[in-house]
Amino acid sequence: MTIALFLFRRLGMAAATVVFATALTFVLTHLAPGDAAEIILSRVFIGDPETAGARSDLAVVATRFGLDNPLALQYLEWARNAVHGDFGVSIASGMPVADEIAERLGPTAVLALASTVAALAVTAGLVAAVRLVPRTRLAVDAAAVASVSIPNFYLGLVLVLVFSLGLDLLPVSGAGSWRHYVLPAAVLALGQFGYFTALMNASLRDADGQLYVLTARAKGLPPHEVFRRHVLRNAIVPVVPYVALQVAFLFGGVVVIERLFSLPGLGGYLVDALDVRNAPALLAAIAVVAVFVSVANLTGDLLLYALDPRVRFSGRG
Repeated sequence: MTIALFLFRRLGMAAATVVFATALTFVLTHLAPGDAAEIILSRVFIGDPETAGARSDLAVVATRFGLDNPLALQYLEWARNAVHGDFGVSIASGMPVADEIAERLGPTAVLALASTVAALAVTAGLVAAVRLVPRTRLAVDAAAVASVSIPNFYLGLVLVLVFSLGLDLLPVSGAGSWRHYVLPAAVLALGQFGYFTALMNASLRDADGQLYVLTARAKGLPPHEVFRRHVLRNAIVPVVPYVALQVAFLFGGVVVIERLFSLPGLGGYLVDALDVRNAPALLAAIAVVAVFVSVANLTGDLLLYALDPRVRFSGRG
């Protein structure tokens, strides 16, 4: 399979994912109880002269916002504007949704990437420790189980009590500098490294017992060459898509941590939009999350294409 065909297929799947997620959200928001025009009248920015003049006329509001069109036509209009970066106006604030999303996207992206890098670094250190000192395997497995067993919110409270209130080393909340991201990134990293470590150790044990590894050792290759060329390269293959999915999940699934540390991120924005039925903001947040999920999956697929010959040669012959 050529890289062009591989990319074409994956990009098609990514586009289908974004369309399906946004279309489903669009339909569900319109099926929810309550009239959309009445909600807009009760929440729109009073300073808008056009809306203020139509405040007593639901039909005028429905016409202005396209609510009297068929549902499919409304979605197509929204999608056309969204492709050009226009997600509409927030019902809650009266501000452009694109500007609000841009403000919220940065903290979530920094938090997701920093926590994933930290989790991978911890995982690499623990895996190396097990390889060098096999007797540490039990302790590493226990640490991995503990990391996935402790709830994130509880771990976050403990870190706040120790490092913020106790030692006064790090701020409790906000997003003003890099110091504000240390504790939330640490909480997420400690929650991720357990999964990464358990999966990586299991994959390494499986690769160690493969015939091609035994053959390489029988040929007299140095142990570090056997590990680097045959064990590690094959053991990392099942880990790559999992890491990609974790990064994608963090872009929309860190609501608890963002709330705990008062980070103005995308997850909290999505929940706020859902609470007040802010349809434009909700659709935009879902669209952005779907795009990042697709990008993360595409990145994982490209890494698999580079690492696993079976992906490159599937479909040939």
